[in-house]
Amino acid sequence: MEDFQVVYNGQNYDINKFLRDHPGGVNTLKKYKGKSIVQAMDSFGHSTSAYHMLNDFKINGDLKDVNVTGKVSVNGRIITKEESNKSSEEIALLEELEARLDWSKPLLGQLHLIASHYELWVNSAVYRTCRLFGNPILESMTFTPWYLVPMFWVPIILYLGITQFIEHVACGDSCTNDSISLLQFGGHLTFGMILWTALEYCLHRWVFHLDPGSSLKLITLHFVIHGLHHKMPFDGLRQVFPPIPALVLASIIYVPFWLTLDYPRIKLAGGLIGYLAYDMIHYYVHHGSPRDGTYLYTMKRYHSNHHFVNHDKAFGISSQIWDYVFKTYVHIKKLGFSLYWS
Repeated sequence: MEDFQVVYNGQNYDINKFLRDHPGGVNTLKKYKGKSIVQAMDSFGHSTSAYHMLNDFKINGDLKDVNVTGKVSVNGRIITKEESNKSSEEIALLEELEARLDWSKPLLGQLHLIASHYELWVNSAVYRTCRLFGNPILESMTFTPWYLVPMFWVPIILYLGITQFIEHVACGDSCTNDSISLLQFGGHLTFGMILWTALEYCLHRWVFHLDPGSSLKLITLHFVIHGLHHKMPFDGLRQVFPPIPALVLASIIYVPFWLTLDYPRIKLAGGLIGYLAYDMIHYYVHHGSPRDGTYLYTMKRYHSNHHFVNHDKAFGISSQIWDYVFKTYVHIKKLGFSLYWS
C-alpha cells in the first residue's frame, strides 16, 4: 500500500490509512502529501484529539523545532493552541495519562489507572483498536460487523409488521373492534419511528454521556457502552450495537409502552425501523462517502463535530430535531468547497 507522508515539526507521519476517515475529507489532504501540515493544522482549527491522534501515525524520530504554539513538551508531545494557556503541570498530565496504559493488554482491567481523569482521557481520541477482555470468548462478543445488525433486525421487523398488518388491517371477516385502516397502520408505524428519534437523543445524551464521576464501576460501564467509541472513533467493529444486548434493551424499553400505548407492537415495529436506520446511519457517517448536498453529508459533518469539538452537544445522529428542541444544536461552518472521502 502506497504511503502518504506529511511533515509536522520535522517529524514524518504516514497518514495513508487515515485518509478515508479524516473528518475534513480526502480532498483537503491531497495537496499536503510530502509537505508540512503545520499551517493547515493551525488554520483549520484542529482539536486536541487531532494532535493527540497524529502521534499514532509517527514513522520514526522525535519531534523537533517548533509547532503552531511555538512549544513542544519535554516528552516530545505537541502543545496545541487550546492547551497553550495551561500550566506545565496540566500539560504533563495530558501526556502522562496515555502512558499509564499498556495497549497490548486488556484495557478494562487498567481503567483504574486513569479513573481520576477519565473524562479527559476518554475524549482524547486515538487511531487504534484495543482489547477489552482477556477471555477470547468475551472479547469476540464485543465485535459486531455492521451487516449483522440488519441481518438480525430486518426479519424481526418484517415479522412484527406483517403479523400486525394481517391482524389489524387485512383481517377480513375475522376483524374485531381493534381493526384499523391502512392509513392508521402507517400512522402508528410513523409514531414509533418518531418515538425512536426522541429515545435515541435521550439515550445518547443522558445515558451514553452520563458523567461516571470517580466510581470505577460506572467508569467501566460507561467505557463499555460508549466511552470506547469516543476513545477509538474509527474502530469499525465497535460502532454498531451488538444485536443480543440491543434485544434485551429493546425488550425492557418496550414494557412501559406496551402498558400505556394502543397498538404497541405496530409502534414497536416503527421504533425498530428507526433504530435500524440510526445504527446504519451511525456506521455510515463514520466510514461512508456521502455527497455534498445530501442529508448524510450534513449528518457526517455534524457527528464529527460531536466527536472532536463539542462532546456535550450535537447528540442527534439520525436527526438533529431534538438538538433544536433541547438547545444542544451546533451550527456547522459552511465551506466554499465540497468534502469527499473516497
